[in-house]
Amino acid sequence: MEALQQSTTMLEVASNLLDAGNRDEAIRLKNEARAKRNVSVWLMSKASRLENANLRDIRFQHQHPEFDVRHKSAA
Repeated sequence: MEALQQSTTMLEVASNLLDAGNRDEAIRLKNEARAKRNVSVWLMSKASRLENANLRDIRFQHQHPEFDVRHKSAA
């Protein structure tokens, strides 16, 4: 989430630089901000997939307790 906030701030600064006529620095900063945003979106997507997988596992264990091997001892 922090990377997303940083990228938003960087895009605002890039816009201000562009308005001030500093095109090269604005482009560099914009590209850096987009890279940060891409990483944060990827991380949020990965976290969402992991959360969904955990929820599926929990639901499956409740529906099929016979497959829960954590509480069975080895014979």
